[in-house]
Amino acid sequence: MRQPLIRWLWQALRPSVQQWLNERALRLPRAQQEAIAHRFQVPAELVEQLENALRQIVLYQLERWEP
Repeated sequence: MRQPLIRWLWQALRPSVQQWLNERALRLPRAQQEAIAHRFQVPAELVEQLENALRQIVLYQLERWEP
């Protein structure tokens, strides 16, 4: 009884969690991106590309995860 309830709840919450992760939690402010780029002496575009790649990995894993 518990497992189906958890799955049902996860199915209901998953879109909201994915949206929140995509739009807010997995995004660095521009100033933070530039600070990281400066610290590691790489272009800011590289930091942005890494951020995008990591976001896609996390969202893909979240999509595949089943409780």
